[in-house]
Amino acid sequence: MLQEAILNKIKGYLVDYEEFSKLDFSKLILTIPKNSNHGDFSTNFALVVSSELKTDSKELAEKIANILLDKNDSTFNSINVIAPGFINFNISLETYYYYLKEINLSGKNYGSTEKRNEKVLIEFVSANPTGYLHLGHLRNAAVGDSVARILSFSGYDVTKEYYLNDYGTQINLLGESLQARVFNLLEIKQELPEGGYKGEYLIDLAKILLSEKDEKFLLNADIEFFSDFAKEYLIEEIIRDLETLNISFDSWFSEKKDIHESKYLEETKKILNDHNSLYLNDNAEWIKTSEFGDDKDWVVKKSDGTSTYFMNDIAYHQRKYNRDYDLLINVWGADHHSHISRLRAAMDILSNDSTRLVFILIQFVRLIKDNKDISMSKRSGTYTTIKDLLSEFDKDLVRFLMISRSSDSHFDFDLDKCRSDSEENPVFYIQYANARINSIMEKSQLKKIDFDNLHLLSEEKEIILIKKLLHFPEVVKEAATNYAPHKIAFYLQDLSSEFHHYYKSTKVLVEDKETLNSRLALLSLIKIVLVNGLNLLGVSSPDKM
Repeated sequence: MLQEAILNKIKGYLVDYEEFSKLDFSKLILTIPKNSNHGDFSTNFALVVSSELKTDSKELAEKIANILLDKNDSTFNSINVIAPGFINFNISLETYYYYLKEINLSGKNYGSTEKRNEKVLIEFVSANPTGYLHLGHLRNAAVGDSVARILSFSGYDVTKEYYLNDYGTQINLLGESLQARVFNLLEIKQELPEGGYKGEYLIDLAKILLSEKDEKFLLNADIEFFSDFAKEYLIEEIIRDLETLNISFDSWFSEKKDIHESKYLEETKKILNDHNSLYLNDNAEWIKTSEFGDDKDWVVKKSDGTSTYFMNDIAYHQRKYNRDYDLLINVWGADHHSHISRLRAAMDILSNDSTRLVFILIQFVRLIKDNKDISMSKRSGTYTTIKDLLSEFDKDLVRFLMISRSSDSHFDFDLDKCRSDSEENPVFYIQYANARINSIMEKSQLKKIDFDNLHLLSEEKEIILIKKLLHFPEVVKEAATNYAPHKIAFYLQDLSSEFHHYYKSTKVLVEDKETLNSRLALLSLIKIVLVNGLNLLGVSSPDKM
C-alpha cells in the first residue's frame, strides 16, 4: 500500500536520529488533506511529540522536513511545513505509477490484508422468529454482513452468527396466535391472546397448516405444536429473505437448545454465585452490576422463577467467551443502548474482561412514500417487510442504501427518489461505471493490456483517478478499524463520479496505440477497485446494464 510504504519510509529515516529513536512512532499518522493545495499527505507528528521533546512544534516540523529532504528520496516531490507544525508531502508521479501496478498484480485481493491470527464472532440480525424481517432488520443485516466481509478481507478469521430467540413468552404467544387463526378458519370462535400477533401472515400459516394436517389433529394439538410449526416456518422465511440479499450465516445459535436445554443457563448462574454476585430482593434474584461500572443492579430471575432476557443474554455471551474469540461484535438496534453497560458489567464479573465486546448500534429506518411515513409494527401487521421492499426495488439498491450512511445516523428510505437510473440512484451510478468500462474494453478489441506505459497518464483527471485508486487500501483499513462500511460506499461514489467525468472529457479509444493502452490500463484498474469495493458491500458488479 502506498500510504503504508511512505509511512514506513519516514519512520525509517527518523529512527536513525537519536532524539527520535525513543519516540512512539505509532503516533506518526498520515492523512489525506481535504484541500489538495496542502499536498498528497499530511502529518501532525511534530505537534503530537513536541512537548515530549520540549521543542517548538513548528521548529520540530522543519527539522523533520529537512532530515527527509536531505535524503534526496525521489518519492517526495516536495515537503512543506505549515504552522503550527503540520508537514505536507507531495508525492512524485513516478511513485504513483510504481504503486499503480500493484493493483493489477493483486487483482481481487487489492486492498486486502494478510491473514492475522485473530478470531472474530459477529452476531447480527437475531430477530425473533415471530414474523417476517422488516426494514430495521434489513439495515442491521446489511451493516452486519458488510462489516463481516470487510473484516475478513482485512485478514481476520470471521464467524457470522444468528442468535435465535426461540424460547419463552413470545414463542408461546406465537403458538396461541396461530391456534386462534386455525380455529377461526374452522369457524370456531377463539380470540387472539392478549399481546398476541395480529399480522395477516398468521392467517397464511393457518391455511398451510390446514392443508397439511387433519382437522381433528389440529383441534387436539397443544400450543407447543403450533409454536414449533410457526417458528420453523418463519425461520425458513428469514433464511430465504437473507439469502436473497446475499447474506448467510456460519452459525445459528438456539436459545432453547444451546442455553436452556443444554443447562448452560444454570452453569452460568453457578459461576455468578461462586463470584458472590447474586442476591435476593423482593422474591427476585439480582446481579451486582453496579459494582462493575453499571448505574444499578438488575433482576436476573423474576419472582415467578423465570429467567429474565438479561440473564439469558449473560449466558449466551458467556458461551461466546468460552469459544475463544478475540473479538465479539454485537450489531444491535439503537434501542439496546442501555443494555450495553449492564452486559459489560456482567462479563467483567464472569471473566474480568469486557474489552473483547464491541457494539455497533443501528439507528432507525423511516420508509417514506409521497412525503409520508409508512409505519412499521410487527404486532399490528402493518410493518413493511423485506419481501415487500424487494418486490419493488432491486436488492443491490436496497442493500447499498442501507449502508450508505453511518450506522449511528437515522436513515430515511425515500421510495420516490430511488427509482431513477441516475446519480440519485447511487448504486446504479457505480455499477454503470463498471459496465461502461467493460463495454469500452470490448470495443477496443485489445487482447492484452500492457502496464508498462502508465507514465503516459499525465492529464489532470488521470492523476486524480490514480491517486483515488491508491487510496482504496486505506479506506478499507479505516472501514475495518471503525466498523464503518459507509466509508467504502462514499469512496465508490467518489471514484465513480471521477471516472464518469473523465470519460466525458477524455477520449479513451484513440488511434495512438501507447496512449490507448495506458488509458485502458487505467480503466482496468478502476474496474478492479469498483468490483472489490462492491463485493465488500455485498453488492453485485454486472458487466452489462
